[in-house]
Amino acid sequence: MSYSDKVAENKRVAEKCLDLKAYNAGVSRAYYAAFLHIKNYLESSKFDYGRFLQQHKPGDRAFSHGTIQPAIVKCLMDKGKKNVDVYKLMVLGNMYDKRRIADYQIHGTQEIDLKDSLQDLNTVLSVVV
Repeated sequence: MSYSDKVAENKRVAEKCLDLKAYNAGVSRAYYAAFLHIKNYLESSKFDYGRFLQQHKPGDRAFSHGTIQPAIVKCLMDKGKKNVDVYKLMVLGNMYDKRRIADYQIHGTQEIDLKDSLQDLNTVLSVVV
């Protein structure tokens, strides 16, 4: 199964979670779809993650949740994407925060969080092309 297939599958599951009122699972799946989409783009673009880490986050590992957002911003900027488009990717931080609540906090997430995460996922998918 390709990354693209996994992205599409996780997006479908996240969308279905609205109907099921399974907001925590949906938020997690939406974030994971965005994460995999970005990872796929970086790998297929031959982005030198090791070099990026040496310059920006020494000691961190490639494709960590803490490094993937700045890595995709750098990759897209290096490819000539406009600042206004690249800065839309700040939504990834919001998605990650919601995912952490969904997965690790007792109070979890609500319907609005899942709707926001799905909208943010669509933003990521539209910018990272």
